[in-house]
Amino acid sequence: MFFLLLTMMIIAFVVGTVLIIKTKLAFGFIAIGVGIVLLLFILIYYGKNKYRKKNWDCISYIDCIPDCDPDCDGRPDCDCGPDCH
Repeated sequence: MFFLLLTMMIIAFVVGTVLIIKTKLAFGFIAIGVGIVLLLFILIYYGKNKYRKKNWDCISYIDCIPDCDPDCDGRPDCDCGPDCH
């Protein structure tokens, strides 16, 4: 989806520039406006998703099953974190 939106944004900028050069200013500015809206959507949507990524450190084949065996310090290790051995 990212590359589709990026392609549409680039096409909108190119079409808008060509229309402005051909003196069809209204349609050119509309096309450039669509390109700017697509650029803002890409930046906002994918910028927010960068922080919502899932932590794949402890994903097993089925689910995240923590190993509650005692860790090297003697306490149970139920946090899906790395073991110290």
